Amino acid sequence: MITSTNARARIGIMLAGHREYWPQFPGLKEELIKNGEYFTSLIAQHSVEILGSVFVDTLEDAYAAGVQFKSQDVDLLFVYLTTYVSSGRYVQGALAAGCPVVLVGLQRPILLEGETTLISLTGAGSPCQMPEAWNAFERSGKPAVDLIFGELYNDKRVQTKLADWCRAATAIRAMKGAIFGSLGHTYEGMLDMNYDPTSITKQFGVHVRFVEMCELVEYVEGCSDAELKRKLDEVNTIFEYQDKSFDPTTKDIVDDDVIWAARCAVGLENLVDNNNLSGLAYYYMGENNSIYERVASNLMIGNSLLTTRGIALAGESDMKTCLAMYITSALGAGGSFAELAYTDFANDIVIVGHDGPHDLRISDKKPTIRGLSLMHGKKGYGVSVEFSIRTGPMTMVGIGSDMHGDYRFIVAEGESQAGWVPPIGNTLTRGYFGPDIADFIEEWSKAMTCHHMSLSIGHNGAAIEKVGKLLGMPVVHIR
Repeated sequence: MITSTNARARIGIMLAGHREYWPQFPGLKEELIKNGEYFTSLIAQHSVEILGSVFVDTLEDAYAAGVQFKSQDVDLLFVYLTTYVSSGRYVQGALAAGCPVVLVGLQRPILLEGETTLISLTGAGSPCQMPEAWNAFERSGKPAVDLIFGELYNDKRVQTKLADWCRAATAIRAMKGAIFGSLGHTYEGMLDMNYDPTSITKQFGVHVRFVEMCELVEYVEGCSDAELKRKLDEVNTIFEYQDKSFDPTTKDIVDDDVIWAARCAVGLENLVDNNNLSGLAYYYMGENNSIYERVASNLMIGNSLLTTRGIALAGESDMKTCLAMYITSALGAGGSFAELAYTDFANDIVIVGHDGPHDLRISDKKPTIRGLSLMHGKKGYGVSVEFSIRTGPMTMVGIGSDMHGDYRFIVAEGESQAGWVPPIGNTLTRGYFGPDIADFIEEWSKAMTCHHMSLSIGHNGAAIEKVGKLLGMPVVHIR
C-alpha cells in the first residue's frame, strides 16, 4: 500500500563542474567535489532517498547520469553548480532525468581583501553561473522549478528552502501509483464538492476507485472476535471516554455503541486494505436505522485511526479535501477534516473543526470519544471523536476548482490558540489568522475553496507552493 506515512521522495543530485579549470588550478576539482559532498549532506538530513550524488563535467557524463536517474524514477533533481560551469555541461543530462529540476549554487564565506587569489575565489563558488543556468532551462522549454543561491554553511534561508523541496517531493512520491476510493456519494446539495474523477487523475496522478457500501457492510458483519478484541484494545489505549456535556445532542457512552464502532472500524480497515487504498472519500445516508445507516453513521473512530496512519479519509465524500489531507500528511504536518464553524468577532477567532475524520497525531492531548444522540446533519447515533489540535502555528489547506474545472490550492497560515471550545463531540480549534476575522473569511471564501479543508500543524504555505509547482497548480495564499 502506498501511503503518505511510508513514502520517501527519490532524490537525484547532479554536481556540475567546469572541466577547463582542472589543468589551470590543480586541486580545484577535489575542492569543489568536497563542497558538493557537503551540499549532499544537507539533503541527507531529510527523510528522502538519495539515489545518487554524481559529479559531472562533460555532456556525456551528465547525460549518462540523467538516464540513470530516469531509470530510478527520481522525483526531483538538484543540480548543484559548484562554481561557474557552462550550461552545456549539464542541461541535456538534467533534462534526460525526466523530472523537475531545482538549480542550486552555494558559496563559502570569503574575504574580498588581503591575499585572496583567483583559485580561492573559484573554489569557494560563485553566483556567475546562476543566470545562465536559469536562462538555459527556460530556452530549452523545460524551466527549472526553482533557483536557490546562498551561503554553503549555516544559511537558514537556504536550508529551509531545501527542506521544503524535499517535503514537496515526498508529497509527489506519495501520490505516484496511489488509489483513492470513492464510496457512496457527496452529501446531497453540496455543489462545491462535486468533481470529475478523470480530472483528478489528470491533475494529481492518482486513480479513483469506486467501492461499494455492500462490501463494507460485508466486512463489518464478518468481523471476527479476534479482530474485534484487537480493535477494542486499540480504542481503549488511544482514547479517553467522556460523559455527555450540557449540549442536548450529546449522551453518555454506551458499551454497545463502542463495540459497534469498533466493528465498523475493522470493516473500514479491511475495505481500505483489500482495495489497496491510500485515501477514501465517503458518504452514505441509509434509511430507517438499516444496517447501511448504522454502518455509515459509525465510522468516526475507524476513519480517525486510518487517517492517523496516513491514509486520508474525508467525510461527506469530499474528494478534493481528501487529497488536501493526504498531501499535508505527506508533508509531515498531519491533516484533519475541518471547516469554518463559528466566529468570535471580539477576539478575531474562527473556530475550525468538524465531526471528522481526524488526524490524532496533531492532537494537543489524548483524544476523547463522546456519545452523540444524533450525528450533526446526518442520520444515526453513536460515538464521535473530540479533540483540539496542539497550540502554535497551523495551516489550512483547501483544494478548489473553478467553473472550467481547473484545480488550485488555497492556503492560510495562522495560529491555533488555547481556550474554550464547545464540547459537542467534534474536533474544534481556535484559529487566529490576524486582525479582522470577517475580512479573512471573505478572502478565504472568494478563493474558490471547498467549504472543507485540511487542518495541519506548522506553517506549510511555502511547501504547498512547491507542491503546486510540481503539479502545475496555482496556489492562492490568503494569509
